[in-house]
Amino acid sequence: MEIIPIGERVLLKPTKKEEVTKSGIYIPESAQEGKKEGIVVAVGERDDGTKLPLKPGDHVLYGGYSADKFEIDSETYIFVPFKDILAKIE
Repeated sequence: MEIIPIGERVLLKPTKKEEVTKSGIYIPESAQEGKKEGIVVAVGERDDGTKLPLKPGDHVLYGGYSADKFEIDSETYIFVPFKDILAKIE
């Protein structure tokens, strides 16, 4: 199945961050810092039809609270507005 984002959205597969401190204290997702990392799976287009400056496989940092999380075949994915992509990690 292929998922193609509509509009200025990016489909990401979030990367897992450590959820336990070195001393063994569990950190819930709600208490973790706002910036997250993910791998680009698919990219939408701007309203005028031009491409966004990302491609599948790019490693990015994203923020914001408007991500839509869903699960397909026991894999978690999220849709993030392009404006919430902070940086590309190379």
